[in-house]
Amino acid sequence: MKVCILSMQRVGNMGSLLQSYALKTTIERLGHQVEFIDIEKREDDYKLLGDYKQKYDKEKETTGLIGKIKKTDRYTLNRLRIKKKSIDQENVFEQFRQKELFIDRRSSKYNVCVIGSDEVFNCLNSGAWGFTSQLFGNVSNADKVITYAASCGATKYQELPQSVADKIRSSFDRVSAFSVRDNNTHRFVENLTSKTVVDSLDPVLIYNFDKEVEAAILPELPAHYCVVYSYYNRIHTKVEIEAIENFCNKHNLTPVAIGAPQFWVKNYVVCDPFQCLKIFQNADFVVTDTFHGTIFSAKYSRRFAVLARKSNKNKLLDLVKRIGVEEHLMTRMGELEQVYAREHDKITFKNLIEQEKCKTIKYLKTSIK
Repeated sequence: MKVCILSMQRVGNMGSLLQSYALKTTIERLGHQVEFIDIEKREDDYKLLGDYKQKYDKEKETTGLIGKIKKTDRYTLNRLRIKKKSIDQENVFEQFRQKELFIDRRSSKYNVCVIGSDEVFNCLNSGAWGFTSQLFGNVSNADKVITYAASCGATKYQELPQSVADKIRSSFDRVSAFSVRDNNTHRFVENLTSKTVVDSLDPVLIYNFDKEVEAAILPELPAHYCVVYSYYNRIHTKVEIEAIENFCNKHNLTPVAIGAPQFWVKNYVVCDPFQCLKIFQNADFVVTDTFHGTIFSAKYSRRFAVLARKSNKNKLLDLVKRIGVEEHLMTRMGELEQVYAREHDKITFKNLIEQEKCKTIKYLKTSIK
């Protein structure tokens, strides 16, 4: 079968690229030919957002790069020093897309389109495409549409403008099988279709990266280090910075930022997604506040801490419960020392993942035919 994946493969972060690679390779190993198609911004769909469109524009004005720089003037010198590295990191991401995802390879027609994984249903965020019915099944160049581990992120059914909800319902008519990755998305989909919805884990959890990680060559790193993994300079408050710095000083660890810079971290390491996993694997400790940072830690780290923020608390709570790592969750950075004492039970975790992998393979085999 000729399969296309509609996902976040153009987004510049480790999680988006690794989940794209994992799903692509998993489907290929089932005997199918796999390519990616890009998300299309559709003005007729975007207009259905009404007042939400204005909200998007306001968010872009206040949460962009300039806003982040203003918050961190005291780190100006370090910010300027890592500016080139940020460009280098984007180039590494693009090389990965070309070499591992074959991102620009296209066919005119596909037997099946797989929508997912990642926050493909998160239509009330400030993404570049806004709301597009393509992500909900309105795919013109595929005979059949399914989803895998799709998420609506923070979007809730109750918040949808009626016009958007109606458009999603009609688009969902084209979807023959639904797989989602969290409870919020499960409820979201059930409110918009009467079809069966199954829960699946993120492809990064399901896929075995052992060969890729083993082959990855580590960049130069400190002898003992703590990975700081977050979005672009999201860890920027004095309280959070001091908590991590004090923790690292106590345990003789050097903070290392990967994936995206934190302006206060001098060691910002440029790496490809496979190297990223190996850096997690060799870390003495990990501090993260992201969904995929939690997944990388659970798969490869012995000791790690996950900070649940107001913006992603529900998403992270759902994830840590599903994969049995609740003891690594924090509500404030001041809990680092307590979480550090808790070592990850990798045997129980691996057994759970093996069970979920079997469910995933069964779902994909049944749905892609």
